Amino acid sequence: MHKVILLVVVLVACLWIAEAQLTFTSSWGGKRSAITGSISCRNDESMAAIYKLIQNEAEKLIICQKP
Repeated sequence: MHKVILLVVVLVACLWIAEAQLTFTSSWGGKRSAITGSISCRNDESMAAIYKLIQNEAEKLIICQKP
């Protein structure tokens, strides 16, 4: 009798886990739920400013490392 009850409990637990996996959706707000490819947020002016900033900092590092 105890084996039957244990089997039923294990079966119910497995069904509960399977149901939770079946109802899981990708729209929960994770990083993969964002729209990719259709929206271009690239701003050339911003990219140029960031590039120039990195270049300036690299030049400062080179100057500081000279003996």
